[in-house]
Order: sequence, then structure tokens, then C-alpha cells
Amino acid sequence: MLKIFRKYTKIIIWIVVGSFILWGGYSVSALKKEGRYAGEVFGKPVTFQEFNQFHRATQLFMPSEKPLEDEELLRHYTWQNIIYAREAKRSGIKITDEDVQNEIASILRQQGLTNPTPEQYRIWLTRSLNMSPRDFEEGLREFMRIQKLLRVKIAGFAPEGSDKLTDEKAKEEVAEKQKIAFMAWTNDVNNRAALKDYLALPQAPVEVAEDTEAPASATPAPAPETSVAAEKN
Repeated sequence: MLKIFRKYTKIIIWIVVGSFILWGGYSVSALKKEGRYAGEVFGKPVTFQEFNQFHRATQLFMPSEKPLEDEELLRHYTWQNIIYAREAKRSGIKITDEDVQNEIASILRQQGLTNPTPEQYRIWLTRSLNMSPRDFEEGLREFMRIQKLLRVKIAGFAPEGSDKLTDEKAKEEVAEKQKIAFMAWTNDVNNRAALKDYLALPQAPVEVAEDTEAPASATPAPAPETSVAAEKN
């Protein structure tokens, strides 16, 4: 996608990958709400409209220049961003209209558009991203909110005086400790969020014939697969 958006996910990428490992996945729910909502986060439903907004914004703000082709991974990133956004709101993180407008102006300048009219702005969004100004700005606001939360948290995990370190090895050690602390925090947020992903499809169990005896030297049949039950965020 657009290179301008890379800065929004430089931090998120290793956090999400790491927290997948720590947390283990998402809970899949078969509740009757499944047909009315995309899922549930922090005990509150996530509408299909909200999920689709974050799904599209996540596609735009991914650090790669090409769209993410793995739909399941994209869904995981989308849910992680929804959780981060709600945690940011719960933490009182605010992004003003002026903040959004300044960021839009910066984006447009990097696209060669200086002081465009509202109509030129709309045309650029339609042709480049196939989005309306409202959808684009709402998605941008939420990702700015997420980044602000992440910056605050990461800075909070830096030891006092670490910004004055000159030894490269010492800097790497501090950075690694920050990552570990941040992933632990993300794991805690994911647990508190108690995500119920109504869009995830549980894996079908493997059927094993009961009456067939395997030779003593045969490899035992694999145990049936189950859907992931531990929730992230």
C-alpha cells in the first residue's frame, strides 16, 4: 500500500506477531449474536460496520506495498487494531480534528498535492483508495489513536537514562527489554478484551475409525484439531 502509512505499523507488526505467540489465538464463539455482530471486545459487541472500517484501514496501513493476501492474518491484525483502539479510548487517548487534518495535509503533500480543494481531495481518495473522505478520516483517526497509545506505552517501558546510552549493545538490550515488556502488556490487554471472534470458523475435527486396529509399528493417528480457545488482547 502507500508508503506514507508505514510509520503507523512499524511498532504494531512485531508486537502483534509476538503477542500471537504469547497469547495463543482468539476464542471462537458460537453464540446467537453471531449473525448480528462480527464479534465482541471488552464485553461490548463489534458491529460489521466497525469491523469492516478497521479491516479496510488495516489494509491501507500495513507496512508492505502490496495488499496482505492472507485473509486470516489480515483478520487477526484487524481484531488487534480494534482492541488497541478501544483500549486507547479507555485510556483517554484523544486525537483532535486538527491532528487529523494536519496528518492529511502531510499525506497529500507526499502525494504531490499541495493545498488541494475539497473536490480534488475527494477525487484523489476515490481514484487512489476508492474511499470517501469520511471513511478515510475515521480510519486515519483510529490509527493515529493507536499509534499514540503505543508510543506512550513503549516510552513507559524504557529505563530512565536509556536515551543517553551510546553503546550499541546496551541500546539493543534495552530495546529487547522494551519489546518483551510491551508484548506482556499487550497480552494483558488481549486477555482483558476477551475477544469473541464470530467470523472465525472452527476447524473440523479429524475423524478416526474406531474398529480398525493399527499395526503395532504404525505411527499413531494425530489427535483431532480444535479451534483456538485462548484469546488475544
